[in-house]
Amino acid sequence: MLNAQIKPRSSKLRVTIILALCSMVCAPALPTRAQSAKPAEKNESPLSPAARDRVRKAVASVGLILVRNSSDGPGQKPRARGSGVVVQADGVIATNLHVITDSKSGQRYDEVILSVSSEGSTAPKSYRLKTLVINKSDDLALLRVESDAAGNSLSKPVALPALEIGDSMNVRLLDDIFIIGFPEKGGSSVTVNRGTVEGRDVLGRWIKTDARLIHGNSGGAAVNVDGKLIGIPTKVVADDQWIDKDGDGFPDDYKRYGAVGFLKPAYLVSTMLAGLSSEAASNAATPKQPQMVEAATRFAVQGRVESAGNGRPIAGAVVGLVPPGEEVTQDNLLAWGGTNADGQFKLNKPIPPGRYTLRAKALGYVPYKREVEITDKPPQLVIEMRSRSGQ
Repeated sequence: MLNAQIKPRSSKLRVTIILALCSMVCAPALPTRAQSAKPAEKNESPLSPAARDRVRKAVASVGLILVRNSSDGPGQKPRARGSGVVVQADGVIATNLHVITDSKSGQRYDEVILSVSSEGSTAPKSYRLKTLVINKSDDLALLRVESDAAGNSLSKPVALPALEIGDSMNVRLLDDIFIIGFPEKGGSSVTVNRGTVEGRDVLGRWIKTDARLIHGNSGGAAVNVDGKLIGIPTKVVADDQWIDKDGDGFPDDYKRYGAVGFLKPAYLVSTMLAGLSSEAASNAATPKQPQMVEAATRFAVQGRVESAGNGRPIAGAVVGLVPPGEEVTQDNLLAWGGTNADGQFKLNKPIPPGRYTLRAKALGYVPYKREVEITDKPPQLVIEMRSRSGQ
């Protein structure tokens, strides 16, 4: 479930655009290698008692996911596979798709069971789950409590402690974050560990964190200091360097220098919940086949840059989009482009719907900045730049 990956280097064009935007927009400018300071220390600010209570309360909404196939035989007990989080009190559970999928066959497990403990209780309750919605591209799934663990109908509707979904679009760098789940090496009890938000990939729909993510945490909850769900722990990218010990040219071992945990932002879960039909929302009319949710549609962003004084087109302007409220850096420039002789531009990448900060720079003009909303009907953006001379 954990894949080591190497992040490709940025292209020369991307660096050129970043430097162009930063030269007049960013403060301070990007540091050179010689100026780079030592890595920032991990944020260890103390938590208030109220914040601790909110995070502690969120633990009750996270359960252990166990799985079994019919071919396993009657003597084979369900085995721990990952974690799941209650997102609706009537028994709707969010988890990763890979948690409920057999990695060998690529098929979903015949039986998926949630084991969850009530607050203050040591005896967990177990329920059999049925898949409702699948988002394959984002590795997410919604399931609903269908029966008890043995397959018997429930005598009354369930009322599980649901976790409130927070605003994952506006998480900020170095925000505190708490990972709640059932790591494979942590035994049968829940584990909570703290970290910080290290970055975001808006286009790829990821939140990056230095909080510890290991096998079994997948599908659990990442919550903020308010105890609200902001992400689903999904994968880890490790910085592994191979070592040739005997000098034969072949690697014999490796050294791990660190790892970055990746969370799928909680707004994706909200979108899946909103997409549930009224039939899928009732136990009696659950569809035989789960709904399939595709990745969010992306839209081409284009427009015109002109002078605020006389409306004339501005040629050679550089335009870029970054996450809302952020300065331009090498890591957060999402899409960019330049204007032609008529002041027209088209950004180099299509953008999913959402809120962004639009920035522009042109020689002789005041750097431009404004918040924009990209919807299913993206507008033709008009950027009016003020001349530095006041004309």
